[in-house]
Amino acid sequence: MRVTLVNSQVLDGNNVVPPLGLMYIAAVLENAGHKVQIYDADPEFHDSIVTEIKEFDPQLIGLSFLTVGYQRAFNFMKKLKKDLPDVTYCSGGVHTTVKPRETMNEFGLDFIVVGEGENTIVEVCERLEKAQTLEGVKGVMYKKNGDIIDNGRRELIKDLDTIPFPARHLIDMTPYLKPPGIIRGYATKNQTTIVTSRGCPFKCIYCGSHNIFGRQTRRRSVKNVVDEIEHLHKNFGIKGIYYCDDTFTLSPKWVREYCEELKRRNLDVKWAGQSRVDQTDRDLMKLMKDSGLVQLDFGVESGSEKILKVLGKGGHGDRTEQIKYSFKLCKELDIRTLATFIIGNPEETRDDIEQSFKVAKEIQADYTAFYFLTPYPGTDIYDMALKNGWLDPNIPFSEIWAHRQPELPLMAITFGKEELRDIRRKLQNAFFRRNYLRNSGNISFYSILFSILFKHPKVFLEAFGKLLRTGRIDYIVETLNAEYWRMKKYEGAG
Repeated sequence: MRVTLVNSQVLDGNNVVPPLGLMYIAAVLENAGHKVQIYDADPEFHDSIVTEIKEFDPQLIGLSFLTVGYQRAFNFMKKLKKDLPDVTYCSGGVHTTVKPRETMNEFGLDFIVVGEGENTIVEVCERLEKAQTLEGVKGVMYKKNGDIIDNGRRELIKDLDTIPFPARHLIDMTPYLKPPGIIRGYATKNQTTIVTSRGCPFKCIYCGSHNIFGRQTRRRSVKNVVDEIEHLHKNFGIKGIYYCDDTFTLSPKWVREYCEELKRRNLDVKWAGQSRVDQTDRDLMKLMKDSGLVQLDFGVESGSEKILKVLGKGGHGDRTEQIKYSFKLCKELDIRTLATFIIGNPEETRDDIEQSFKVAKEIQADYTAFYFLTPYPGTDIYDMALKNGWLDPNIPFSEIWAHRQPELPLMAITFGKEELRDIRRKLQNAFFRRNYLRNSGNISFYSILFSILFKHPKVFLEAFGKLLRTGRIDYIVETLNAEYWRMKKYEGAG
């Protein structure tokens, strides 16, 4: 079969990364003998996509989108159906999985893939090639005589090594490899992303990844991961890796073996990933540093023990002390750090936010970000928000669901929306200099961004207008970065 896969991209902040999920789907389809085409683009800025897809003449078109990309994906689907009415259409991903019937009906899809999609899509294509129905295909919901048939969830893939490497060769990787890269606040080139595990055992109320990958963590073998690094170095000149795992350090034994394998193969690669403050061990972190670790990202979320419990940030002992210890240890080992905080939480008071600000100043992360609590579908906070009337159920799924939400938060619990916006502005502005102006590499990169002001006056007006509305200085940088991405992706600039 000829299959077209489209990721509805919405630029948000400083990070644009390849669509690993779709590239995994493409890889298994290619292995099964199908011809695949991938687009990772914002349809509003890439008018030629429909024409290129028509030339490919696909038999199946699959859309992937997050909640923030829902509206743009919907608009794009209408364009596709107008020009390609006889193609079979489907979608998958987190939003589709947690809002299956709504997505299927609103988009007018023939079927959807629920949960982990690699094995499901291969079986689906086999059925479609033989002109067979999708009856009994696990992981699929489809329409039959106007009714939606739910075939039930498919068992998760036990051995992740059986999945081929993402089909990066199907997209132009060049734009993704230009600065600033995925290691936020540290501009450098030739970085990309890898996933080493799926599934997270923790129960943070704002996270919905378990809807796809479950609560039990499954890991690729160390050999399989390091083989991918060698493949990336050889084929794409990759020198930096960001691990997108929910918690890279979940298995200290695996991490030790990984670090030792990197050193054994003499791979000079810089890398970063996400960890938890209750999983920092000096010996392990020193080994990580010696093998090329340059940054760890921590979801600190709050400096208040009360709010940490509300958010489901479990653990043992005094978590604020663990936070301080982890960042102190990283500083001693010369490991860069990123700290994220969440405001607008249930039961939160001014004192709780002041405790977060105090902790943020004390730990002195290299990059600090404050986000509004965002009730994404499929999370506990989404259900709580609807039940308690914190969230207007009629708010459409669109760009306003971006986790950075620069204008106003989606919901207000203990503070008004405007009040919460003003609180966040003060918090985020306090860290602008530390986030963006301390690293010489960043300064040279942002000089490129600000040159855009002179080339694109409309971008300047947009950025300045949002600065006036939000008061957030860093929103200028984020707006310029989004324009820089469009230039290097669609105009060949940079």
